[in-house]
Amino acid sequence: MAPEMPTPKADTKNIELLRLIAQLRGHVDIHRIIGLNLGALRESKMSAALLGYLQKSAHEALALYICKIFESSTRNELNSIPGIIESLPVTPLSEVQKRDFATFGEKYGSHAPPTDARSYLREVLGLFRRIHSESLGRLKIFRDTLGAHSDSKADIEFLPSHTEFETLFNFANDFYGLVARSIHNVGPATIPRAVGHGFIRLMESQGVTAPRFDFDEEK
Repeated sequence: MAPEMPTPKADTKNIELLRLIAQLRGHVDIHRIIGLNLGALRESKMSAALLGYLQKSAHEALALYICKIFESSTRNELNSIPGIIESLPVTPLSEVQKRDFATFGEKYGSHAPPTDARSYLREVLGLFRRIHSESLGRLKIFRDTLGAHSDSKADIEFLPSHTEFETLFNFANDFYGLVARSIHNVGPATIPRAVGHGFIRLMESQGVTAPRFDFDEEK
């Protein structure tokens, strides 16, 4: 079988998806770091107004960027995961590509054998969205009611857990990496954590001692 051929449109979309994912990484990190250090931050020299602004901005940006990354549209050429999938040609995968695609699919609960990229990725994405439909639905409601329209009924407590944010990020990042590596034959870019580490340095400068970057630092 001939290998799946790269397309300029899909390649461009995947690069734009990388930019969205990189922005999401920063928002997830800020959201987590504030939550882990909230007590110490309130006792620090950091402005309460600035802290409140950062926390609110992180909540709204998380909803906005996750919705952008997973959004489908029949009218617009989106740089989302569904938009990239629909831009892929329907041609058979090589044996090497099949193994790469199967590894990705199995990580997210699919055990179907991959044949062509478009149909297989549609199936894996559909399964992932069904499993995480509650979280994705909450984020869309939050985005639509507060992020877009400032609805008084929007509630930050309605948002998913941080674990869900990480799961959604990981799926998007793994998808980007698979398309870059297996279809476009380029090494996936590494997403830096500069925003989160920069925020840690800011906290230290404002009197927070040994701020926590991640949950596993408790272990």
